[in-house]
Amino acid sequence: MMGISGFKPTFLVGLEAVRQAHGPALAALAGRRLTGFALVGFAEDGDWFAECPVILDFDGVQAEICHWKFDELSIGWNAIDTTAAISGWEYVEQTPAWSGTDERLEPFVGQ
Repeated sequence: MMGISGFKPTFLVGLEAVRQAHGPALAALAGRRLTGFALVGFAEDGDWFAECPVILDFDGVQAEICHWKFDELSIGWNAIDTTAAISGWEYVEQTPAWSGTDERLEPFVGQ
């Protein structure tokens, strides 16, 4: 989906649905350090493309979070390959690419 290797979102609505589907896996992240992240941005200007998943790496456990529409949330685990090029965006004037730098997230790495 979206030309992102390994991205197969399952969107859920509501806290209880997210808790049922991902509660134990999210709870298991408690105490783990955020060791990295990846966002899809545009190579030309570095702007973040908010409709793509945000990848959070907790010392080898990769949480893949994507918000869609008003209230739909998808959380995936260890499936997206951020080393693979993003394809199928020929209709967009800019080039999407994974980035591991963002001033909003960088302060949290190592915590």
